[in-house]
Amino acid sequence: MQIANLRQFFVCSVIGTTSFLPLLVLPAMVGVLVDEAGLSESFAGWVSSANFFGFSLVALFMAFRMHRIDLRVMATVSLAIACIADVISAYLAAPTTAFLLIRFITGSANGAAQIAALSAVARLDDTERGFGLLITLQFIVAALGCYILPVYSAELGATGMFLLFAVCDLLALALARRLPGRAVDERASAEPKSERSVLFAAATLLALLGYGIFEVANTAQYTYLERLGVALAFSDHEIGTALMIASLAGIPGAFTIIVVGKRFGTIGPLAFGIGISIVGLVILITHGEFAWYLMAGICIGFAWAFCLPFIQSLMASLDPNGSALAAGASAASIGVAVGPGLAASVVKVGHYERVFMIAIALLIVSLVGFFIAIRKISTQKAEVEP
Repeated sequence: MQIANLRQFFVCSVIGTTSFLPLLVLPAMVGVLVDEAGLSESFAGWVSSANFFGFSLVALFMAFRMHRIDLRVMATVSLAIACIADVISAYLAAPTTAFLLIRFITGSANGAAQIAALSAVARLDDTERGFGLLITLQFIVAALGCYILPVYSAELGATGMFLLFAVCDLLALALARRLPGRAVDERASAEPKSERSVLFAAATLLALLGYGIFEVANTAQYTYLERLGVALAFSDHEIGTALMIASLAGIPGAFTIIVVGKRFGTIGPLAFGIGISIVGLVILITHGEFAWYLMAGICIGFAWAFCLPFIQSLMASLDPNGSALAAGASAASIGVAVGPGLAASVVKVGHYERVFMIAIALLIVSLVGFFIAIRKISTQKAEVEP
């Protein structure tokens, strides 16, 4: 890997991690909002959904304009807005419409910064390594956040949590000037496909469907993973440790694509990763001991991180200029937005089995979507080749 690319990958990874922070610490954030800010479990789920709906709308808007967007300016403006919104959230955390609105604005700003970072990665050589490094950093931060927030929730409270988010926004903002300008990839052909022709291709639509459903399933179960630990009467330190280890398990998962590349294709690794996630969910449904809770978290954390670089590389391969990748981020963030809300609509206090059963079914559906999409891509390539 070239040093120049490594530095750019690091910048993109920091921005991509910061703009995804509310998702990375989602179960711990829900716990803080419930225990320290007085929100109900359902309202805390809807707060998460408001954040991710804003994210998804901005990502979708950008998908149709990726060839004309200045990534540096977009990241700078959006991170500044996110920082201000997080500061406001620190003093507005309550079960009110105003709090939902400010989290929607935060999600919108985060969505713009995330797409800028992902599109910058897609423009570089060794794209798979770039996404692998990004996901690795995200899971390292998730591990730290999911340990610190539950353990120190009483000291931090909702105010301290959102102020920490604002500090991270400032750090990412300092690096935003190192992103490239316009999103057009210099390696692309002189007459690239339009955004619409890429986005409305059958293979792209199926990949988007699979990506969105994949994230619905993961965030639905992830939202109440911390609450399940509370219901099972585990201590704060046990829950924090389990969530941290589960996130750390994602690091080797994300690094796998750096080692194997596309040696085993795409659908095989995705089936393997989704299968591991389903095993973890079955464990959560059938066992209530801490050792099994920890093992299930490790399975879920590893599988989620293992699958994401393969999915993102698949989306980037559809358009090197980033329109499919932006649409993929939109589909994923819609899934992230729907997931907590879906879980909130079926959850009962202390009983989370239905959430995990729905997640299993959705993971299977997402795998079917990826399988059909990849088959169509292979067919199209075969038709083009002489």
